Amino acid sequence: MQRSGTFLVQTTPAGTTFTPEDFDTETRMIGKSAEEFVCHEVLPRLEQIEQAKEGLMRELDRKMGELGFTAAEVPTEYGGLDLPKTTVALIVEKLGAEPATCLTLQAHAGLAILPLVLEGTPDQKARYLPKLASGEWCGSFCLSETGSGSDALAMKTRAVPDGEGYRLTGEKMWVTNAGFADLFTVFAKLNGEQCTAFLVERTFPGVTLGREEHKIGLHGSSTRRVAFENVFVPKENLLGEVGKAHYIALNTLNLGRYKMAASALGTGKYALELATRYAKDRHQFGQPIASFGLIRQKLADMTTLLFALESMLYRTGALMQEWFEPLHALLPDHPQLPLRYREAASEYAGECALLKFFGTEVQFFCADEGMQIHGGYGYTEDFPIAKIFRESRVPRIYEGTNEINRLNLTQHLIRQMQRAGLPLIEESRTARPIEGLPEEPSAMLTTLVEGFRQATLYLFRLAWEAYGDHLREQRQEVAGALADMTTMLYGLDSIQARLPKLQGHNSTAGLLAGLLFARYGAQVMRDRADLILNAVNAPAEAHRLVERMLPLPRVNAVETRNRLAEFVIRRDGYPYDP
Repeated sequence: MQRSGTFLVQTTPAGTTFTPEDFDTETRMIGKSAEEFVCHEVLPRLEQIEQAKEGLMRELDRKMGELGFTAAEVPTEYGGLDLPKTTVALIVEKLGAEPATCLTLQAHAGLAILPLVLEGTPDQKARYLPKLASGEWCGSFCLSETGSGSDALAMKTRAVPDGEGYRLTGEKMWVTNAGFADLFTVFAKLNGEQCTAFLVERTFPGVTLGREEHKIGLHGSSTRRVAFENVFVPKENLLGEVGKAHYIALNTLNLGRYKMAASALGTGKYALELATRYAKDRHQFGQPIASFGLIRQKLADMTTLLFALESMLYRTGALMQEWFEPLHALLPDHPQLPLRYREAASEYAGECALLKFFGTEVQFFCADEGMQIHGGYGYTEDFPIAKIFRESRVPRIYEGTNEINRLNLTQHLIRQMQRAGLPLIEESRTARPIEGLPEEPSAMLTTLVEGFRQATLYLFRLAWEAYGDHLREQRQEVAGALADMTTMLYGLDSIQARLPKLQGHNSTAGLLAGLLFARYGAQVMRDRADLILNAVNAPAEAHRLVERMLPLPRVNAVETRNRLAEFVIRRDGYPYDP
């Protein structure tokens, strides 16, 4: 099994990563089922979803249960499908065209179910997972509080022992699915100190709900406060180990961030589709605006970032799946099962954080550019791009702000270096400049990947020597810049590894996107490198060395964007879907 962060220290052979081109027929059928559900059951009811029609979202959630979406990550012995992480991401991606419905599924099938899968006892799983998997019950995740957002473990909700159970008192906020959830996973401090998780049924006396929050977007999803007033929770509903609930919270969020990127990919693709169709239909100065260079530039840039996100997303899902696969052979009551799940869920926490912040920023970029292409009409609720724009802002905030996730990525790399032996410092000592770029496009990309790698390792070492373990606390700006450099490397590396799998027109369009991402990535890398070099007071020779590691690729951006935009226009949107 490959360790997290390996792409930083090893060359990735072309054609060796998992990509959407590797999906088998059965998986494509599952994706098609999710796509048809959105087209026939969800999008025709957008007006009712926006009006938060009573009972509608619960009805859609039950239908997703009937289709197996809520059972995707539940073990088969409890009525689930136990699908690969890549297939789970495909389902979420297809649902991303309607973000409120997609969020409802993510909160139910991910945030509510995964704590049980990861840490539940056989009895807890037998009692709750079949109901949650089928959609008979809906679940919810209660972590955030008014005073503990990014610092989620600084909670004030308290639990105290009481005979054959515990008494729970406190209030949680921003609880998705709260309005119709049957089961809450609640995090509290036992005796005011030990972070512990509890399974709380909605019918337990003392559980009350606040009003629906008045949100900018995601009107169809239920978001409420949930209060617990001296709620008695039987001892058999304590989830996991006393004082170890931070593992449950963090690992659930790790896997949730991966699916957030899948949702972002789906929403971004839908924004591109809406924008492309509008650009073809809207005429100005006697021609469709899709023929204008600045509009085509937007379509190409949206496509480029989506292609990079897609390449990273499914690559990461397959790598994570390798860590979960051996757990299928363990019996449900195996004493080491929770620990093994914990290890599997945390190994790729860094890449999941990366995907979350990059994916949600790509989603917002696509929504924003899609609205710009619509012009004044995009600012009215008569066109669906307005809804997509509103709903693409909050993903950069929940499940860990993008700022926190940048810090998480850099901190994860430090842990991989210290605990897993990832040789970041050793490899950085052989950092060398790029001696010219080849003319041939594929060879140019391969060379640029190596340049990105050398620069990221070199600057990581300089930051490590300057700040050590205190990098996250002392210089968040530097830690964030390293996260951005790591992202550009992972993106270009994933694209370069994917290109050999593309056939026909997809091959040409993929290479065009690769060249544009290389150009974009080199500019980001240079900017972040300059920030780090100046922050650590690096000498002039270090600046010159890094500049030679990061040559700007020779790409005719005008021609390349126009050619890629032509593929987008022909396909009425994202050009790589089969």
